[in-house]
Amino acid sequence: MKKISSFVINHIKKSRPRRLIAGILTLIVIGLAIFKIGSFFTESKITAQSINLCSSPSPKSSIVSRLNQGKRIKVISKNKNTSWWYVASGNQKGWVASWLIDQSSYNAKTDGRLAETTIVLDPGHGGIDSGTLAANGAMEKSYTLLTALKTYRLLKAEKVNVIMTRKSNKTVSLAHRVDLSNRVKANLYISFHFNSAGAQNAAEGYEVFKYHHNADKFAISLDKRFNNLPLYDRGVAYGNFEVLRDNTRPAILVEMGFMDNDDDFAYIQKASYQEEVARDILQNAKSYFN
Repeated sequence: MKKISSFVINHIKKSRPRRLIAGILTLIVIGLAIFKIGSFFTESKITAQSINLCSSPSPKSSIVSRLNQGKRIKVISKNKNTSWWYVASGNQKGWVASWLIDQSSYNAKTDGRLAETTIVLDPGHGGIDSGTLAANGAMEKSYTLLTALKTYRLLKAEKVNVIMTRKSNKTVSLAHRVDLSNRVKANLYISFHFNSAGAQNAAEGYEVFKYHHNADKFAISLDKRFNNLPLYDRGVAYGNFEVLRDNTRPAILVEMGFMDNDDDFAYIQKASYQEEVARDILQNAKSYFN
């Protein structure tokens, strides 16, 4: 009898830790499930003056309704690449540009749809790749970055979701630049460059390149917008460049003057010229998307 009792007691003692562990594991599983459900279906409050509820994750899509400040939305799903959210508001469902939810000064009713865009700015060259050189040894990579950063600041002021392929003097592969544009489903991709003729003062002017037809309209209108610039207009051309050819998104490449032309470079190195290029890009984007 003692042996039986001892066996039962030992069995209970041994089973207690197993039951405790099983209980802890069950609680962990339940907790993770609750956390997952909570993160999948969360509420956000709109602090912008208003944002658009859209039929698809695009600034070109139709507007389902306009959601005003203070409105709560339930997030059904998030697209980590595009930053658009599929949400429910009352009995309506649709897509919102998530980066605009907490932009207190944004008003969809008056600000237009440029702010709903994702624009990739690509300062050409960088790092070990200097690009072409001016007569004094100045490097193309420096001026592509300066011009792109000025454009970045203007677009950010308009609440645009702007992504830079580089923000400093670092090496970035062509494949990475294209992959970034395709992955985030950029509404527009702009690659900044300055040209070279291979001989001093052999060529001059700015030029807009495109490869796919989805960039035709923007390329043509931007070339016209650049007419206020003090350089010669070389027009719009077909450019068989990797950043355009392998890019499924509307993509252009701008050559904003020749580094090896004395007159062109006198403008290229001026902050006022870079700023003018940036303003033209901004104004053309406003016209194109709004």
